[in-house]
Amino acid sequence: MGLQGMGGTIQYRRLSDVVYGLDEVDENEGMRLDIDHMSYEELLALGEGIGTISTGLSQEIIMARLRQKKYSHSATDPSTVEEYAEEDEVGKLNCEHEYHVCCIREWLEKKNWCPICKKTALAPIESNPHQQ
Repeated sequence: MGLQGMGGTIQYRRLSDVVYGLDEVDENEGMRLDIDHMSYEELLALGEGIGTISTGLSQEIIMARLRQKKYSHSATDPSTVEEYAEEDEVGKLNCEHEYHVCCIREWLEKKNWCPICKKTALAPIESNPHQQ
């Protein structure tokens, strides 16, 4: 854009375009997808084409790193959110949150982060502060 004046053209740009980078040429404009206007079927096809990324752990890693214990009412931590029956298998993550072992194993196969605080659930063995 510009104005024609004496001695040449005066170039100007809108401040908002400069601040938000809208005045730059988008080299990938042709590759952008308008997902807001895609049908449900198109979104499903896109999801199948992209695939999924697993951040989960294998059963072997879970079994090796998950600290497990039998629940005992006498040793209950008052901050425990879950309700456990006597002798339930409880697994403790690195963040100290506890879950039923069967539930947290299933979760950890999909995601290696705590469902409550979102911290890494089971750190690699070399950096696990609870490993002896």
